[in-house]
Amino acid sequence: MEQPLSVAPPLASPPVCERPRKAFSARRWQLLLLAGWLFQAGLRAWLSHAQTVPLVNPDESAYLIGAQVLAGGPAANFGHSTLYPSGYPLLLVPVFWITHNPTVAYHAVLLINAMVSALIMPLGYVGARKLGLSRRLAYLTAMVLALLPAGLMYSEYALADAIFPVLVLAWLLTVHSWMTSESVRGRYAAAAGSGLLTGYAYAVHARGIVILGFYLVLCVILILTRLVPRGTIVAAMAGLAPAAGAAWLLNRVLLRDMYPEGPRSMSSEVEDRLQNTHQTLLVFEMALGEMWRLMLDSWGLAAIGLIATLFVMVRPGTSLPTRLMAGLTVLVTAGIDISTPLALPSDQGPVWASGRYLDCMICVFFLIGCVVLLRASRRMLLACALCVVPPTLLLAVIVDWYTGHTRAIPITGFGMAFNFAEPAILTDNWKSANIFLATAVALVLLAVWVAVMTLGIRRRLAVGGLIVGLAAVSLFADVQINDHVAEPYSTAQRADVLGLTSILKPGEPIGVSLSVGYYNWMPQDYEIWWTAPVFFDQTDPPPPGISVVEVPWSPGQAEDATWPTAPQGWRIAASDQSAGWVAWEKS
Repeated sequence: MEQPLSVAPPLASPPVCERPRKAFSARRWQLLLLAGWLFQAGLRAWLSHAQTVPLVNPDESAYLIGAQVLAGGPAANFGHSTLYPSGYPLLLVPVFWITHNPTVAYHAVLLINAMVSALIMPLGYVGARKLGLSRRLAYLTAMVLALLPAGLMYSEYALADAIFPVLVLAWLLTVHSWMTSESVRGRYAAAAGSGLLTGYAYAVHARGIVILGFYLVLCVILILTRLVPRGTIVAAMAGLAPAAGAAWLLNRVLLRDMYPEGPRSMSSEVEDRLQNTHQTLLVFEMALGEMWRLMLDSWGLAAIGLIATLFVMVRPGTSLPTRLMAGLTVLVTAGIDISTPLALPSDQGPVWASGRYLDCMICVFFLIGCVVLLRASRRMLLACALCVVPPTLLLAVIVDWYTGHTRAIPITGFGMAFNFAEPAILTDNWKSANIFLATAVALVLLAVWVAVMTLGIRRRLAVGGLIVGLAAVSLFADVQINDHVAEPYSTAQRADVLGLTSILKPGEPIGVSLSVGYYNWMPQDYEIWWTAPVFFDQTDPPPPGISVVEVPWSPGQAEDATWPTAPQGWRIAASDQSAGWVAWEKS
């Protein structure tokens, strides 16, 4: 990110009458940024207002129960599951200090998501200004960025992904200010802020480990090049150490209270992948699938941004801060892209080409791509666009290879709709998204954006057409995702979750068969906020003190045959055949 060229300072201070005018202009833009943030927060709150129970499980349930535990609630048992770090639950703790009602708390969590996620708008404005846009263009670009599904859709769920794009963009901006701020005080503040944000990124998600690693490498480079005052390195570490240390301690609390049998080992997953040639090849294909999504999920603009960033990184004459920022952005993207499939369980199929894990970098490169469209010369813009086409087509072929040459992604169930929403939108097919059609439509959209800015249309009309077009496509996608992903599955999930809790009295414990799937008991566990389920083998008697138990209900099985060893005096109290569970109650 390069600062705009500065002009020589005036020989005399501006007239006194100009100072109030400048102050008024600054206040006006501050109010406009506030209005933009409020609009984006309101849009997110409106899209998620009908949701009352966790849909993305086990992730949502784990984060919510983690917040309950940190707020002083009862322990849980997520043993052998992924450790969901403490950073995002920590943000939600005040909600569970105020209320124990799971529905009220869930709505409050989504409102927090809306407010934090909407910060991508003012941050996008700052980023666009750093990249050389005028205030007016920076504002419009930031509004369009905030509508992109990669930065919006996850705010509708209790997921760390709701805040991670904001966190990463803020981190990149503070790192850039650390290297380029003209004031010493500004450099120290930016250094401390970048360290604090690095530590919090580490606390929020495993992707933060990648950010932490490259941040430490950057600190070494800054020491060697003497690009920043040595004291700012100390300030950066002063921000990083307490944040990372607190995250480590809070993770220990979650391990103690939520993972008594220990969490799933990501390092073991990585080791298993690398020891098997076939698995290593699959990781490579999955990483390329995520890069395919970087292009699709941004309507082509993130690909333009990535190409431009690579060009700036290797171009002779690029200033050292700009080269370092470009390199840092590319390396973090590559690190997340490769590490994600390495650490994911081998049976976690729906995320093999998900845009979820690169959502933070999709937003960053989308912002850069918008600036390229608005600032680059016609020749440069056409060159970047042409460089996008061959790798995109190659990525589509590799994705098709991974699916077994089916040429389509079957979108069956919530998990596939959640992970492959953008391809479904591009193909207008929520049952089976054709890989090559989705790729072609994304390339056509990219061609439209480039054509608008290069065909000699009046500048104002071209910019207006570009902004309106991008906003319309993204807003249409946001509404479509809400209509086809969140709303259709909310009713069934609500019945599944609340059907069990309706027969429990507050404070009453429950036994859960070890055969019940996590997709059932985890969201139910969140609703039963006063206790944790007691797991048992349903071939054995129920645990002592338990008067309600939950057992699985297999397809084709009679309801009263779900617990053949039920002791005398137990009867069926509630059931949900579509969800696959039956609750038995002691008379």
